[in-house]
Amino acid sequence: MKLDKHTVASRYAKAYYKLAEEHDTVEEAFDNMMDIRQIFADNPGLGLVLSDARLTLNQKRPIVENLMKNFPELMQNFVQMIFDYDRMNDMELIVDEFEKLYDYKNRTILAKVTTAVPLTEVQKERLAVSFAKKMDGKKVMFEEIVDSAILGGVIIEAEHQIFDGSIRLNLETLKKQIMK
Repeated sequence: MKLDKHTVASRYAKAYYKLAEEHDTVEEAFDNMMDIRQIFADNPGLGLVLSDARLTLNQKRPIVENLMKNFPELMQNFVQMIFDYDRMNDMELIVDEFEKLYDYKNRTILAKVTTAVPLTEVQKERLAVSFAKKMDGKKVMFEEIVDSAILGGVIIEAEHQIFDGSIRLNLETLKKQIMK
């Protein structure tokens, strides 16, 4: 049975995370993964090139060696393994899965916050502190969305939950109560 790309990426990410834990280098591993993400973002199609059967190993090897040269040995070994197993086209998914695992282990909550008007920095900070306590997290990272249709208040979506404190919802609830 062939595994889907996300399952494969998750397994590689978990293995590398565990290895980084064993070497007490999780923070360094996270930084290296973010650097890998940036390299792949700056070079669209890199994964495809390094997985392309039309190129020989001798043509691909210098590219991979150049990619790894500034990383510590643990990351170099990881990238080499990904290359050896012909999974370079999955590297961005592996990085994404590693980041999810890192955020989970560090209780970083990724949330979408929708407001009628942009929040000030002070409001964002207060909301982040309050929401982190509510969700038993250490840190909250918001993706901000401004939508005047909510009229006021805030809607937060995180970890498969929606916290709707919008004026629109309150008005709709009030209208339903009046209509009864």
